[in-house]
Amino acid sequence: MKITIIVYVVSWFIFLAVRIINSPFRKNRDFSEKQPWYKYAIFIAIAPLAILIIACSLIYEFITEKKEKKAAKYAIVIATAPWSVPIIAFWLVSSLKEKIETKKRLKREAKEKAYKQRAMQELYAAMSKPHEDHSFVHAMTAQTLVGKINEKDYDSFMQYLDHLSLPEGASLHVEECSHEGHGDESKLFVETSEGEIDFNIWDYIKADNSIDGAWEAFFLSKAKHILPLWWHANYNSRTYMYSKEDTDSIQLFSKSKEQLPIIQRNVKRLISAPEVVDAANGKYYVRCCYWTNFGGLIKETVQVLISAEGKVSFNDIEGTTLYHYKCGVFF
Repeated sequence: MKITIIVYVVSWFIFLAVRIINSPFRKNRDFSEKQPWYKYAIFIAIAPLAILIIACSLIYEFITEKKEKKAAKYAIVIATAPWSVPIIAFWLVSSLKEKIETKKRLKREAKEKAYKQRAMQELYAAMSKPHEDHSFVHAMTAQTLVGKINEKDYDSFMQYLDHLSLPEGASLHVEECSHEGHGDESKLFVETSEGEIDFNIWDYIKADNSIDGAWEAFFLSKAKHILPLWWHANYNSRTYMYSKEDTDSIQLFSKSKEQLPIIQRNVKRLISAPEVVDAANGKYYVRCCYWTNFGGLIKETVQVLISAEGKVSFNDIEGTTLYHYKCGVFF
């Protein structure tokens, strides 16, 4: 109502001003002539209607346009509604699936963490008891096998692994990495008495339930890091430190070769002999140091489980960095 009155008054004054301005320019105008009073009343009442009509017309157009836009918006919603339902359903299912997977992953990680903590407690408890030191013999066995790898005399592996065995007629071999593509690693495989090839070697190899059996099984499980590697697979390359003399085998990918003597001295001071601890009931813990250009000197702890039938399984328990080093090379 207030807006209507304001528009009316403003419109009237505008119209009146225009009339007064234009009046003196009219010819034969007698200013002394009086106009009937009702003409002024009609003029005052009706004059602003022209501008009011324009204002109402603009308001009407604005309201109509707004209604049309709203109707068009509803039309788009109605047209796209059948497609939005499956999209929303897919998003809800994906979100729910992601939440379930995240929950499972966190639960699995928590379970693995708890298992590793118990394993380390078990290891320290077993280490506190008197146990035989086989580190010298184990180092000799491992260094001999590394020499055979360097000579590419893979077929003689089992001759030096006295505490591991294969089914009668089966043999252990190596498929060397191919120098194609972005990277490849060499693989151990078993050839059965029937001539079949299987890369799941632990389906065939049995180990003595002993410290020596656990060590030899550990070495063979880590051979993939020592066997020839090609290009990107060199991220997995390791030089195992079975004794202080093995520091001479450290090679740097970096061009800063002058660092090598310093690194070798530091590593020699930090490494310890490989250790196998018997935790009873076919459970063993192997601790051994290795060098990698992508991490430095690492001391790993691996749980080796040997069943009554000699079947072997492994669990990586811990990896502790003793000397940090990154070569800065990217393949």
